Amino acid sequence: MVTITQTVDLSLTENLIPTIIHVKQYDNMGRKVVCSVYQGSTLVSLDSDTIINVSGTRPDGEIFQYSSETNPNVVYVEDGKASIWLTSVMTGVAGRTAVDVTIIDGNGSALGSFSFILKVEKASLGSAELSTGSYTGLVSQLASNIVDCYIDDNGYLVIVSEDGLGLTFEMDDEGNVSINYEGGSNA
Repeated sequence: MVTITQTVDLSLTENLIPTIIHVKQYDNMGRKVVCSVYQGSTLVSLDSDTIINVSGTRPDGEIFQYSSETNPNVVYVEDGKASIWLTSVMTGVAGRTAVDVTIIDGNGSALGSFSFILKVEKASLGSAELSTGSYTGLVSQLASNIVDCYIDDNGYLVIVSEDGLGLTFEMDDEGNVSINYEGGSNA
């Protein structure tokens, strides 16, 4: 599996202007943000029992929250740094997503917090399934949801699928097939 790792230096005390991290809409567990945490100019090495809480608000107003206590596959401490895998919940809507990270020691006391901005770049297609799916996966989804298959009055094969992908197929008089996406806007 290919992993994109973005390392950022974040301070608990200085330059509290949030770092901007550019990501792609619908990124899901393929991109990891590794946060080197500083207090002043001193690098802080986080203990393995440190709790990392990550919360944010997407441009559509939906909120998300992950914790190393409940989601250790998404948020955790590794090599003394806070590691955060980006999920489709975080990147599902294009725009600026404010993210807060709170660091809590093993005794439950807040050590500090910092913020960063996910600048979620709009996907070219308005469907997560189409944007992130493989050809084989999309064909499998289409095939597994076939509800009707017949020959029309012109002798063409017609396949009707309730696959939820928002695709329609049209054939012209010369037998050329066009595939249209009718999923609407992802703005």
